[in-house]
Amino acid sequence: MRKLKTNYKNNEITLFKELFDKYFQSMVTYAYRYVNDWQTAEDIAQNVFMALWIKKESIDFEKPIKPYLYKAIYNKSINHLNSVLIQRRTDVPETTDILLNREILDYNQYDTLLLKEIKGEIDSFVDTLPPQCRKVFLLSREEHLRNKEIAEKLHISEKAVEKHISKALNEIRNHLIKLDMIPFYILLLLPSQMNS
Repeated sequence: MRKLKTNYKNNEITLFKELFDKYFQSMVTYAYRYVNDWQTAEDIAQNVFMALWIKKESIDFEKPIKPYLYKAIYNKSINHLNSVLIQRRTDVPETTDILLNREILDYNQYDTLLLKEIKGEIDSFVDTLPPQCRKVFLLSREEHLRNKEIAEKLHISEKAVEKHISKALNEIRNHLIKLDMIPFYILLLLPSQMNS
């Protein structure tokens, strides 16, 4: 980015063409590692550049731009995977969760025994969470209550429910990472599949 800020002041279009030519293909490849679909990966990379253009006034172009771009790719890829998973869980009955688990396992070449081991580890770890956090998490994942229903049941705000669920998921992921038990795709998808 050394001289890019000067170029940016002189010619925004030239700057973004330089950035596009330099990083676009590698960004597509990076996104593909997560979404496993070239068209989706390309769309994500294009969306990142579009967002970069929209927010160009607030970006410090004196700093290296590559970390910013790759972090944006990562975030949009994760958001895409979460959206797909939520849609799938909305479109199919709960009784088909075991089929979704099988699909995930096939994709990652993990067998049923490993999934049971991971689930057992998660169950044990959930027991160590703070009481309210554990209660919210179990109501969400075991009883399938919506955030609003949990909030009403426990007499807390929906924001608090979201915070507890986010805390639980983050701590579970970090725990599994430390144990080196789980590859990235299962790491992303497993929390919504644990109750099958």
